[in-house]
Amino acid sequence: MSSVGSTKGLVAELGLVCLLVGYGEFSIYRLILLLLLASQSLWVRRLSWSHVGLRRPTSVSRTVLQAFVAASIILVAVGFLIVPGAVWLTGVPVDLSALGEPRDVRALWLWLGQAWTLAAFGEEMVFRGYLIRRLSDLTGDGPIGRAIALVISSALFGLAHRYQGWAGVIATGTIGGILGLFYFVSRRNLWAVILCHALVDTVALSAIYFDRRSWLFP
Repeated sequence: MSSVGSTKGLVAELGLVCLLVGYGEFSIYRLILLLLLASQSLWVRRLSWSHVGLRRPTSVSRTVLQAFVAASIILVAVGFLIVPGAVWLTGVPVDLSALGEPRDVRALWLWLGQAWTLAAFGEEMVFRGYLIRRLSDLTGDGPIGRAIALVISSALFGLAHRYQGWAGVIATGTIGGILGLFYFVSRRNLWAVILCHALVDTVALSAIYFDRRSWLFP
């Protein structure tokens, strides 16, 4: 295939991703479709998920430590900078109504199950592993190209969480940017980013369950 044809195919592929994320209500089913699209895209190019970071870490203990440190940084930033900044920009609070009410055990376990499966694995595989790689194929893998890929993938990540309102879109988009930076810092180790994402979600969901939302969502 010619370079022009490859570029057109890449643009069409990314356009489909934008359509799945941006049009209508984002859902688990759309995330699954994105995973299938990403897997097919890798397969066509004779690549696997290991090529974008889903490979055995050289050091499991270091990966776990990195994930805990990154999650701690994100949680502190969420409470003191990210959410207050998003609320200030939009004038409305982050809408957490879809995540259950305090002491709602069923909602807690339901969302924790999603946090440790589709949210942590699915979203990181799509928005960091696949999307950053494909955007870099278009923009280049240099510093500027990576920055553009990071911004676009983070914006789409935020848009996928628009059920939390515009403050939630800005907040989760910013968190996605930090996760993307962590992805690069960890040398594209998806396992570290997946674990970090799951830890952040677990703390956030626990704060909602124990009626301590103000700790993270002032």
